[in-house]
Amino acid sequence: MGGVTSGAVGEVDDASPTSEVRAQGEELRVSVVVPVYNAMPYLQTQLVSLLSQDIGAGRHEVIVVDDGSTDDGPRVLDELAAVHPPLRVVHQGNSGWPGIPRNRGLEMARGRYVFFADADDEMGPEALRRLADFADEHGSDVVVPRSVGVGRFAATPFRDTRVDADLEAVFRTLTPQKLFRRSFLEREGLTFPEEKVRLEDGMFLARAYLLAGRVSYLGGYDFYRLISREDGQNISSQTLDPDGYTWSVGEVSRLVRAHDPDPDRADRIVLDLYRRKCLKFYQPARWSVMPRARRARFLAAHGRFIEEHIRPELEAQLAEPFRTRSRLVRAGDAAALSRVARAGVDHPLLAARVVQAAWRPRGGLRLVVEIHGALADGTARAVVVELAVRGGGSTTTTVELGRARQVEQPEGRPGVSVVEAVVPRRLLDLTAGSTLDLSVRTAEGTTEKVRLAAPLVSVLPPPRHGLRVYSTVKGNLSVDRPVG
Repeated sequence: MGGVTSGAVGEVDDASPTSEVRAQGEELRVSVVVPVYNAMPYLQTQLVSLLSQDIGAGRHEVIVVDDGSTDDGPRVLDELAAVHPPLRVVHQGNSGWPGIPRNRGLEMARGRYVFFADADDEMGPEALRRLADFADEHGSDVVVPRSVGVGRFAATPFRDTRVDADLEAVFRTLTPQKLFRRSFLEREGLTFPEEKVRLEDGMFLARAYLLAGRVSYLGGYDFYRLISREDGQNISSQTLDPDGYTWSVGEVSRLVRAHDPDPDRADRIVLDLYRRKCLKFYQPARWSVMPRARRARFLAAHGRFIEEHIRPELEAQLAEPFRTRSRLVRAGDAAALSRVARAGVDHPLLAARVVQAAWRPRGGLRLVVEIHGALADGTARAVVVELAVRGGGSTTTTVELGRARQVEQPEGRPGVSVVEAVVPRRLLDLTAGSTLDLSVRTAEGTTEKVRLAAPLVSVLPPPRHGLRVYSTVKGNLSVDRPVG
């Protein structure tokens, strides 16, 4: 890496307790690589979480590559490395992006597995042990851990452990916080792009997912907490360049098609990337306030992307409102996009109430819900139902149930849609004292959400299998399993 100066502090030497343990046959299991640039005070919290792992003495190392930080981080790192043998610190001149420090940490890694963490996040104390044990047992080259979003970041879109993960599903998480078998990365020559490009981690993950012998998803524990910094200095929070960002989406798409042996699946993955990464800019709340010149740049960049990657027959597979938006983007019709955006802003999600609720014969709960608002150009915006699971203590877990299916749009009632959603039986397997609270939100990556109301008790089914569907004191729908 030309022009980069470095100094290593906290390297493990032959006299250290860590080396003594490994000399007795204990293999270094996991190397955690952390690029750092001006991450205080978040850095301290992350380091404590990484150094407190219960994987066992001498079984992991934490490689921190300080990319020319100008805050108090370098001093803190050196002080910690002097007393914590697992911590290895390298200082280098600022490269301006995470790719170079991640690659440098990967070069230094000695563990059987490598985990890429960010300096401003936090890891659960059992995370590395659980991940390494799972990868050992199942021979996984990549393990995607359950993560929890804090602030504006979303959790990983999975719930249950899958030894062989659905590749279309794992492509919905392109952040680097995964466990990788180091021999697999070396065999495939996988490294991060070192240029200052957006989605550099997505380019790395696209190749890893499709070249791996086995990609797994591990749930059942909050392995990693993605923290949205209060100072707004997460790289993903910084202003996007329309041309550069769209080029990066195109590069990930190109890698998917180059490495996926199933062209139909590759099409579906690319279409979902396009929906999530490109069409999000046409959400009413975003497009309506975007300056005209910036709108023109996005339209031009996305037009080029569509020309190369989204055939009309592929576009036809999009659900509404994305299909209409995409066709308008293809046509370069900024005026029509603005009309659609205004309709969405003028008719936000206002309320949702249950009009029918019934137990399904084989378990599960069927709900028919009346949605008020959430209009875009005369058609109901897609909505999803979320379940907030409250246990006996204060812990709350949010599960996205999925998109509700539109049943009808009543005539003479503008702004009203009727949708159907099913709470599957597995999500109703509550422990005594636990409660499900149901909410509805738009399916456009926004936080716009309302509680699902149940104003008429007469529409609710009787208790079944120890479960009670009821209306709360505020008139909202909940399901619980009473104690006793």
